[in-house]
Amino acid sequence: MGRVKLKNFYPDNDVTDAAEANANNSAINGQSTKLDGLNVKTQGIDMVNLADNTHHRGVYRQDNTAYATYGTTAPATYNGWIYNAFTIPGTPSGQHYSQTGSANAIFEYPINHDNLFAINTTHSKGTKVQVNTTNGTALKQHDKIQVEWNVNVWDIFHNGTVARTAPAKYMSQLVDTSLSGVGVGEYYYLIYPKFNTVSNSLNDADFKSADDAGFYQDLGDEDYFDPSDLTNGNSDVQFDYNTRRYDHMSVVPMHIITATASATGGRFATYFTYDFSTQEYQSAGPSGEVLGQHTFNVNVANGGNKTLFGVQMYISGPYRVNSQGHFLESEITDPTASPSKDGVDVSIVLERAAIQVTVYNPQSGRQ
Repeated sequence: MGRVKLKNFYPDNDVTDAAEANANNSAINGQSTKLDGLNVKTQGIDMVNLADNTHHRGVYRQDNTAYATYGTTAPATYNGWIYNAFTIPGTPSGQHYSQTGSANAIFEYPINHDNLFAINTTHSKGTKVQVNTTNGTALKQHDKIQVEWNVNVWDIFHNGTVARTAPAKYMSQLVDTSLSGVGVGEYYYLIYPKFNTVSNSLNDADFKSADDAGFYQDLGDEDYFDPSDLTNGNSDVQFDYNTRRYDHMSVVPMHIITATASATGGRFATYFTYDFSTQEYQSAGPSGEVLGQHTFNVNVANGGNKTLFGVQMYISGPYRVNSQGHFLESEITDPTASPSKDGVDVSIVLERAAIQVTVYNPQSGRQ
């Protein structure tokens, strides 16, 4: 039986000393015989348990560290943090655009602007986090992949050809005398994680939903929804809420309708703005943090023989809701077009974004 002499911090001394802690750790790791409850106190092996827990396979975190001065940094200051609903003619390069006009358009973007507010597809930039260096983590059945994220929504930004203060370009006849635009609280964006089990190159095209990534299968609780499930990403195809899981997504509301009906009262208000002090009639509140967390179960035998190389956050295009489900909006707002287009003409601006991924085994130790 090995014997290890440890220094107790409490009750002998209620202040933890770095030198004594290092000495305890060296004493434990430096002996070669069995350690158990007979010869080492639990207090002495806490450090080793935390570092070498066999059920804990890794924690990985990425923060784009983007920071803008509140109240003074307008969306047009940078390009990479603007995620457009549609391609808008004349808008500066370097922004995110959808594949308007393509029958296979998915209308989603990786959240990939860096600390300089520029699009950056490199891992450890944006929200693309690499798992276990270039080796990745070989998944096992019963593994858990817990993803936590937070994204600061800087502004719901009108990036089209009509002034932001013109509610007739946003609202439908149900609200005002407008002939085009949106109804009451119909539109929203979705934020969600996707997984790369293809290559340590971490190409954006290789990030998939949990089921498409190959480590999760529907065992009665439905597949996870992602925009590629739509039969035609560039048309108003409704998707029933009952046929997919949405518990891995955060919802970003786009607008509300205010009670005041006068022109100066706004009538239309976005949920988020970078400068609430000067846009109080046009916005419901300042920029705000959208949080989310979900634990994905690896429920395929042998983990589907998949290796997890990376995880990245995505933001969808604008969705529109009714009582049965939702569909991806495919039209801009252009009442002068022939025929008129009664869609949405609002982009979203994202500031700081962070993601944390934890991979662990259940305490039962099943493989």
